[in-house]
Amino acid sequence: MRFARFGRLIAVIAIGLAVSACASSDDAPVAATPGDPYEQTNRAIHGFNVALDRNVLRPVAQGYDIVAVGPVKLIISNGLNHLELPIDFANHLLQGEMTPAARTLGRFVVNTVYGAAGLLDPATEFGLPREQNDFGITLGKYGVEPGPYLVLPFLGPSTARDLGGSVVDRAFSPTTYFGFSDVEAVSGAPLPINVLDPVDARSQNFDLVDELLYESADSYVTLRSVYLQRRAAQIGGEDETLPDIFDEETTQ
Repeated sequence: MRFARFGRLIAVIAIGLAVSACASSDDAPVAATPGDPYEQTNRAIHGFNVALDRNVLRPVAQGYDIVAVGPVKLIISNGLNHLELPIDFANHLLQGEMTPAARTLGRFVVNTVYGAAGLLDPATEFGLPREQNDFGITLGKYGVEPGPYLVLPFLGPSTARDLGGSVVDRAFSPTTYFGFSDVEAVSGAPLPINVLDPVDARSQNFDLVDELLYESADSYVTLRSVYLQRRAAQIGGEDETLPDIFDEETTQ
């Protein structure tokens, strides 16, 4: 799961909590769902995220589709994913998964050397597709419970376990130590952190996100169900039949 630059997260959460505080006091309280004790606040933040998607992220992603031709979009996606391979590798090791760790290391080396520092993806053609991993999965495999379900401003669905895991994953990211953001590393331009990544993710999953957000009877319940099922499948080592749309940055 991609994560936001955590240094900005406290300010982001403060904005979301301010939004939730603005909810009308006349609204009927939402009964807590097991595993979701903060549902009322979560729903307020979810509403903020949906409004942000409708008015900002979705239109920008549409423009991105027009401006960035297919090969350019592919190069950007490849570069962003390449920067996350150290996170995958570290968590495979922590889980004792030596073979996936070796394949991830092989993928990193192949794409770095033969794939223009990760902008191209020859490793997949060589039988080394990305095997995504993160510290939230590591914690789950060691028996740590997910804790309460959370909806984060701008970032979307999470749990207490996954939010904590994202802090550790930050330590595995090369961008933590080299003084540049993921966006700068891929584009060479000092774009604001977490601008290109969420736009690319929204573009890649455009129709699916539209269906979940705008065609569901209750998009909050739908997203919660999809997110929790997918995380349970990842931790259980099952085939992932659910979509990978929950990037740190993708507004849900």
